[in-house]
Amino acid sequence: MILKTFLQILIIFIMIFSIGCTQQTINLENTSWKLESYLSSIDHIVSPISTTKLTLEFKDEKISGSAGCNNYFAKYKQEGSNLTFGLIGATKMYCTNPSVMEQETTYLSSLEATKKFKIEGDKLKLMDSNGKVLLTFTKD
Repeated sequence: MILKTFLQILIIFIMIFSIGCTQQTINLENTSWKLESYLSSIDHIVSPISTTKLTLEFKDEKISGSAGCNNYFAKYKQEGSNLTFGLIGATKMYCTNPSVMEQETTYLSSLEATKKFKIEGDKLKLMDSNGKVLLTFTKD
C-alpha cells in the first residue's frame, strides 16, 4: 500500500515536472534585432565597430538587414530551435574601411553557418551545429 501510494505520487510529480519543462515554440517572424557581439575570425567575442549598425529582420519568411556596409537578404527556415538561412544575397558597395569589410564578411559567414538559435530575455543568440554562439543580438 505504501509502495503504491509512493508510485502514484512519483508519477504525478514526473507529469508535473515534464509539463513545466516543455519548451514554448518561439516564432521569429516579424522581429527585428541589432547585433551586440559576434565571434571574430580568430575565435574572440567582439563588439561591432562603433560606426556600424548590423541588423537582422525576420519578415515574410525572409531575413534582411544591414551588414555594416551593405544590405543583405535571404530566405530562412525555422523548425523549433533549428534555424537555417538560404543563399544570402547582398548589395556590392565598397566600403573604404577594410575593418568594416572584414567585419561584414565574418557576419555574413556566421549567418551562413547558423543552425540553431535561442532567446534569453531580449537577446537572440545564433549558434552553429555544435551550439557555439556565433552572433548575439539585442531586440530592436
